[in-house]
Amino acid sequence: MQAITIVILIALSSAIIISYAISVLRTTNLSVSSFYASSISDSKGDAKLIALYKSQIIPEVRDFHDILSANVKRTNDNKLVLSLDLAGDPNKNQKYETVYLWVINYTDSLTGNTRIYTVIIPNFPPDSNFKTKNWNLAIFDNIANAFITPLSKLPAMPIDKVEAIIDPILLGNPSSFDYMASVMIRVNSTFLSKPPDYLVDSAPDSDKFWLKWFA
Repeated sequence: MQAITIVILIALSSAIIISYAISVLRTTNLSVSSFYASSISDSKGDAKLIALYKSQIIPEVRDFHDILSANVKRTNDNKLVLSLDLAGDPNKNQKYETVYLWVINYTDSLTGNTRIYTVIIPNFPPDSNFKTKNWNLAIFDNIANAFITPLSKLPAMPIDKVEAIIDPILLGNPSSFDYMASVMIRVNSTFLSKPPDYLVDSAPDSDKFWLKWFA
């Protein structure tokens, strides 16, 4: 099982965490609809290592770990584009897994049920010890505790940006949703049944949310 699978399953371990996620996401008051784009700005230079799991390995914080903004827009052909503007080129990642992810939440207009999805874009550099290499994408349904799409290959990212183009039907085809984004680092390629080792940056900044999410 790849590291990214473990990342999401750990986040599902407590209904209290899910409830907390819903409350925080809704108070961000950020959404995207078929008529406009949404963006969350984040300060440049605020990336720092926040330990999620005790490790003797201390990775270097690079410019591509620094989120400048998280963006969501709907295209004319009804696709969702999720992107993170970064302070550096994410294709220059070395040695360790870097994970970019969005947690998405909304209330289903038909059923009234809460929906939570996690869109994950991990990068496993060629010089790392991870079995998977390069850019990948997966979408996880946190309520159903199941992957909507398994880990699949992506091409190289644009300079200073990470993005994914997604069919909204994979997220239940919402008309709007609340979201948060973050970047994390996993340094150990063999011990995968644990949270990632470090949170590095998030948009909006909410260390408390992510520490609880991966508690």
